[in-house]
Order: sequence, then structure tokens, then C-alpha cells
Amino acid sequence: MNNRILFAVKNATDEFIGIMTISSLLKQRGFRVELVEAEYGQVTKRLKDTVPTILAFTTPSELVHYYLRLNKEIRKDFKVFSVFGGPHPTAVPEMVGEEGVDGVCIGEGEFPMLELAQNLSLGNPVKNIRNWWIKEDGRVFKNPLRPLSDNLDELPFPDRELFRGRSLLNREKMSVISGRGCLYNCGYCFNYLSRHVYKEENVRIRKRSVKNVLGEIKQFRNKFPLRFITFDEPLFILPREWLEEFSLSYKREINLPFYCDVRADNIDSKVVKLLKDAGCYSVTMGLETADDYLREQVLSRQMTKEQILEAARLIKGRGIKLRTTSIIGIPYGSIEKDLQTLKLNIDCKVDYAKGMILHPFPGTSLWEKGYRCDRYEYDRVESYSYLPKFYPISQLKNLSCLFSFIAAFPFLLRFAKILLRLPLRCAYWAIYLLTEAYCVSFRVSPFDWRGFFLLIRRYAADTRKKTSRSPRQVKQ
Repeated sequence: MNNRILFAVKNATDEFIGIMTISSLLKQRGFRVELVEAEYGQVTKRLKDTVPTILAFTTPSELVHYYLRLNKEIRKDFKVFSVFGGPHPTAVPEMVGEEGVDGVCIGEGEFPMLELAQNLSLGNPVKNIRNWWIKEDGRVFKNPLRPLSDNLDELPFPDRELFRGRSLLNREKMSVISGRGCLYNCGYCFNYLSRHVYKEENVRIRKRSVKNVLGEIKQFRNKFPLRFITFDEPLFILPREWLEEFSLSYKREINLPFYCDVRADNIDSKVVKLLKDAGCYSVTMGLETADDYLREQVLSRQMTKEQILEAARLIKGRGIKLRTTSIIGIPYGSIEKDLQTLKLNIDCKVDYAKGMILHPFPGTSLWEKGYRCDRYEYDRVESYSYLPKFYPISQLKNLSCLFSFIAAFPFLLRFAKILLRLPLRCAYWAIYLLTEAYCVSFRVSPFDWRGFFLLIRRYAADTRKKTSRSPRQVKQ
């Protein structure tokens, strides 16, 4: 009998492309794959049928402690094979030594997960599967990585049915990943980890064929009333030859508005024209900070302020909506420098500016340099140990909430220092949620009242859940 693979996901209101791709691969081989909210009562309700189960957690750093506690509680009452994959286990595979953990997957997990499921189902040993650190009888077996595949077309399309009925997002939108890998080494990004784990293999960009990408979109469109597409990867516009083929084929075969990520130093008039001709509605560009030293030396973003301004001018000049991401609370920074970053967003005439407090997680080069989180946990992420004592943390948190709002109403910038000192955190949090819902629904994507109210509902649900941090509910 094949094992069941049960993915436990905290706040499963988003679709996770990685989980969905693994699910498709497993289902092709006859395995039963299910998704459940990562709460004690929800998970144990599924386990009561006594089907042999691999309990799987895709684990970012901010959820690792929550998932470990949840898994420990479940293992007190149920026999499961517990595995962890994703960013944190790849950065810290030593977590396999934690109580109740049977294995951690390092790096890309589709075929490693399939091989693990097949071996467990057949009763074969699992301690020698590449990409896995497996714990048996207290001993850890550390296996090497398998080579990265250059043929991403061999992977099945993501299992969109896995999240159906659970996601609060409507079926008029879909997320697509057309490639993997990165040429850059930003200090806050997990690409640093990928380079370390895979050596130089992950320096290259691996792209799916344009035909394969469009095939996935067509399959989705045949089932759902699709009207907007998100290409969710940092280097969608590279290589140029791929983008040229995509622009022609997408316009001819799909012809729907879409969103993608870009880098300022890869933007020129030709790239922007290709995006516009294809039907690009909006892009996100990492602006990060207005301070040249912080951007280039601390964050390792090798681009100039002039390149950022010129890229914004080209994008806006073609009528493409511009969303930017900025980082505040950077080592050697200050509130004054963060406000200059806000001003740079205003100068770029962005449609939606998001400012986020820097959280250096394991696996990033900033973490390796010693700028580390004191704690990282669901709803309690703290990473201020690297900041000088004069950095006003309360003002930093207020700025992160007001960043988008002030960028949308630039006249407020002159009052920013006063606003940041006011003890109005709850009010500012509400402003942040409303601004984000509005910008996502009416600026980054085509006008969408339904999406706006769905996001408000989701944010309200997330806020309620964050008031309870225990993974275990009262047993019925």
C-alpha cells in the first residue's frame, strides 16, 4: 500500500508552487497526497484513519519552531514519518537532530521526495537517498546532493487542485514559475545559500521552455475563468532571447495581462517594450535603499540610484504599473536614511511601495556576517540585535506600516518624523493592511473589488490566528 503524503501548512490560504509540483509528481506515481492546516486538531483528525503517512512541512525560518512543536505533539499520539524541507532545513540541516524529526531535505525536493515515498512504500531503506539527511536509531545519515536538472520541462504542472477550496484567492488569477536559479548574491536572499549548497551550479538560470509555460497556463484557463497571471520569480526577464520568444508567443496564444519581477540593472527600453508588447500590466522592482553604501556594500545590490530612477522612468513611460520593495532597518542605517528611501520611491512615481524591516535569516550572507535574528518565530520575528542602540525600534515598526501609505500620499512625507513618534501602532497596522489590499487589488492587478474584499477577509483571519501561537488545540 502506498504511503499517504500529508502536507501540513500554516495559514494555507496561499498556493505553494513547490508543494503543488511535488504533489503532481507523487500523484503520477499513484500516491495519495493531501493538504491540511498546520494545527494539532486538523492534522490529527486526518491521521485517525491509520493510513501510513509521511507528514511533510515546507519550512521557512519564521515557522520552524512552530512546526517542530506541532510535530512533537503529533508524534506523542500518532506514528508518522516526519520530514522537513524548504529554506530553513537547507540552511540548517542539523535540525534533523531535533526530537521527532526523521529527515530533512536539502535543496530542490521533487525527485528526492518521490524516491523517499517509493522506498517507504516498498519497505526499502531510505538512509541513502540523495538530498536527504535521515535519522535512524539516533544516527544521522548525511547524503550528497543530486545534480540540478537543466530540463525543467520534465516536471509536471503544479497540482492546482491541492489548494482548491482552501485558498481565499479566486480562480481568476494564477502564479507561474518559468525558471530557477539566479546570477546575483544579494545579502538578504537565500540565493547565497543555494550557491553554497550547489557550489557554482545555481549561478546559471534554468528556464522552462516557452511552450511548456504557455501549456500550463492553457491548462489552467481551460478549467477556470483566468484573467490575470503572476510570474513569481526574480529573473523572469532573463535571458533576453527567452523573453523575446515569450513576448511573441504569449501575446498570440494567451493575451492576458500579467505581472512579473524585474531588476533595475537589467532594464532597458528594449526589455520594457517586449514586456509591454506581451501584455505586461505591472512589475515589481527591488529598490531596497536610497543609500549607495547600504545598497552596494551591506546588501550586495550592485546597482546605482541612477539606474533605479531610469528603470522606473522607462517602466512608467510605457504605462506599466510599478511596485517596489524597499528594506529598512539595515545595519549602519538610520531613520533618516530610511526616509530617504521612502523619498526615492516617491521620486520614482511608484504605484505601490512596500517597505519591509530587514530580517537576516539563516542561509543569507548577512547572517553569515553576524547580522543575526535573536529570535525568529511565527508572529514574533525579532532581528534587531545588529542595530545600533540609537536606532528607534518603535519608529522603525511604525515606518514599515506607514511606508506604502505615505508613498501613495507624498504630501505626508513632511510630517513623517512626527507620525513615526506617535503611539498609534494598531491604527498604523490597520492602515498598512488596507493600503496593501487596495494597491494589490487596484494598482498591481486590474481593478478587482472581489479580490480586495477577499484580501481583507484573509488579513482579518491571519490577524485572529496570530493571537494564538500554540500549535496544539484542546483535544476533543
